[in-house]
Parts: sequence; C-alpha cells; structure tokens
Amino acid sequence: MSEYTLFLGCLIPARFPFMEKSTRLVLSKLGCLLHDLEGATCCPTKSIIKPLGDMAWYVTAARNLALAEQAGHDLLVPCNGCYSTLKSVEVEMRINPGLRAEVNMILSSSGLIYTGTIHVKHLVEVLHDEIGIPKIKQQIIKPFDGMKIAAHHGCHMLRPSSAITFDDPNKPKKFDALLEALGAKSIEYETKMLCCGGNLNTADEPEEATALARMKLLEVTKKADAISLTCPSCFMQYDSRQYLMQKSGEKLNVPILFYPELLGLAMGFTPRELGMEMHRIDAAEFLAKWDKKFNYLKILKDVIDLNSVRKCYECAACVNDCPVVKINPDFNPNVIIGRLLAGDLEAVIDSHDIWRCVDCYTCYELCPQKMGMNKIFDKLKHMAIEKGKYPKGFSASIEMFKKEGRLGEPTSVRKKLKLTEPPICGTEDLKKLLDHINRKGEKNEV
Repeated sequence: MSEYTLFLGCLIPARFPFMEKSTRLVLSKLGCLLHDLEGATCCPTKSIIKPLGDMAWYVTAARNLALAEQAGHDLLVPCNGCYSTLKSVEVEMRINPGLRAEVNMILSSSGLIYTGTIHVKHLVEVLHDEIGIPKIKQQIIKPFDGMKIAAHHGCHMLRPSSAITFDDPNKPKKFDALLEALGAKSIEYETKMLCCGGNLNTADEPEEATALARMKLLEVTKKADAISLTCPSCFMQYDSRQYLMQKSGEKLNVPILFYPELLGLAMGFTPRELGMEMHRIDAAEFLAKWDKKFNYLKILKDVIDLNSVRKCYECAACVNDCPVVKINPDFNPNVIIGRLLAGDLEAVIDSHDIWRCVDCYTCYELCPQKMGMNKIFDKLKHMAIEKGKYPKGFSASIEMFKKEGRLGEPTSVRKKLKLTEPPICGTEDLKKLLDHINRKGEKNEV
C-alpha cells in the first residue's frame, strides 16, 4: 500500500469539498493510504502571497514542506496552484544552499527544519507514474467509451518547467492518457493550453477573466461533452463563471469535472457519493448521455469485440489501400466504424455503405492485429440480413442458397462440353444443419 501526505490547500476544503471527497474515494480504491497534514497553511499561492516578498513566500512554503518531512511521506497535491508553489520551493531549496540555510534559520524559531527528504507530487503524476494506468483500468467498471473530454491542464500543473518535469509543459500527454484510461476520447483543440484567466479577478479585471474563460468554453461546447481538470481556481472560472454567463443569456452548457470525479464515476461511485450536486453547471445531461452510450456499447459487446474494433478505428492505416475507396471516395470504412463506436449502430446497419466492402482481405493482410475491417463489415452485414436489410442482388443469391444449397444450377451447356452430370447436391442435409443453427442461435464475435 502506497502512503502519501495529502496537501489540499485552501480552496478545496473551503469551497469545493466534493473535490476532497472524490480524491479520497478514488485513491483509497487504488490502495493508497493518505495522511492529513496537521498544522498546514496556505501553500502559499504565487499570485497573491509572492508579491508580499520572496522570503515570506519561501518560508511559508518551506514550513509546509518541513511539516510534511516530519510526517515522513511524499506530499500528494491535487491542486495545481499548491503544487506549482510547493514544487518550485522544493527545487529551489535543493539547488540553492544559501537560500535553504536562510529559510531554515527562520524556521528554527518554530522548531522546524527542511532538509529535502520528501518530494512534492501532483495527483496526475502519482496516478500516471506511480499507480499506473494498468492498475487504474483494473478498477474501471463503467467506462466512458464514446464520450469526448477536453483536458484542461491549467498553467500550474506543468509550469514552471525549471521545477516541474513530469510532463512536457507545452505538449503534455499524461493527463490525456489518464482520461483515455477511462475509455473517453481526450480531444485535441486549439485553446487546450490556454490559461483560464482566473487571476485577472484578483486584479479587478472580471470582464477580461470572463473573456478568457469564454474562449475555451465556446470551442469546447462544439467539440466535447465536458472539460476535465485538477485545479480549483480553474474550476471556479469554468463552472461558477460559466453559470453567471448562462444567467446573462449565453448559451453554454459545458460540465466541468474534477478528474477524480470522472475516475470515481468510472469506478462505480454515484454522483451523489462524489458530491457532484455541488457543481453550478449541472452534469445531468452529460451523465444521461454517458448512461445511454454505456448501455448501447454493452449491447454492442455481445456481437463484436469492442477493443479490437476500437484499435481498428484508431489505426485506420489501411483505409487508402481499400480498392473500393480508390474508385469511390465517398466510401470511407473508417468513418463507418467510427459511427458504430459513436452509437449509430442502427443507422449503420440500415445504410448501403456496409455492402461496399468486397471481402478482398486487403485490410486483413495489412492489419498488425490480423483483424481487418472486413471482419467488422461481415458482422454488420449479418446483422443487416437479420433485419431484412440487404441489396436486391444479394437477396437473389441468398434465396437460391436457402432453396438449393448452392448459388447456381447446372445447365445444358455442360453437355456441349461433354461433361457428365455433376454429383448430387446435398441440399436437404444442409437445410437440416442450417435449421439447427437457426434454432440454437448464432453468437459469433468479430
């Protein structure tokens, strides 16, 4: 069992206790033992406390680090602002012995000293690098398959890069990977790394703060089902400020989800257990859409191997090698598979597109999984036939097969070639076998 000292900062316990609740629930489920930090104060936040003077900032942060050092466990921080401050001071104290000595001299009046034996770790860092995606996936019982999530990293999860090094500050991947571990699609979007603008509020610039928040919300509302983040300050911008924007008539409805809430939902905790009713932007529509997709995909899993189909869709390397694509640019088998995963099974089955697959096995031979899109189309065609949806040309062949057990009857042309009569066809015996299959119920999986 991994043990950490939990540093919640000021905003989470005071304004967003549901963030604390979801963090404790999911980390406990993942086998982590959390210890509270007695005597902790504000981290202190850079934007407000650092302007009071560098030494006040260093000493306040170092005091928290010294308390954590006494507790004996690395400091796990779910708040971006607290993390950036504490990590920056941890690194500065390590590389600047003179500063460390000066700070420790001040701390000694409280009987404290910081020597650097513990490390500050962001929640995302712990989940991705220490707990690991495989272990997280083991706990998922209701994935977010088919849902699109916009990752908002926030400035202080990754910056300054002189101190924070667990991911790329400009093109990060780990938070996205954690979202996709839940089955969701972490979308790419233009304003992904844009600051939320929250600190403009303390500069008495609320309109500018709103403008920055609006930029991201307007883009995300067209591209994703929700925003996920780990910063309480960013949450205020995108949840509370969005609520005010809605009240003034702006048509926005982007649920804002703290990552442990998403993880908790996927683990089977209810929205009430996670305290999600405390959000200003109601997530009910998001949750209803998720339920619908989950139930749809549960049905889909009975007929196809979803993992293989998803890999096929994400790969798409063989699409341009499909011979039908070469002569019909309107046919895109990867788009059809994407519609299948997105919840359009009935529409896909009813469409003529699935019959354009000619079973040439080109995709199969190029497929690293040796699956091939043709296998998916075979299953879709089977489902279409069960609904009585198939082309006229295919219909005639099916009827002959059912009636005669073969797709063609010998004609008098054979006599011109002086061929003998062909062997008797086993039509009746085959009909019995096919009847047996129909009674038993066919359950083939791609």
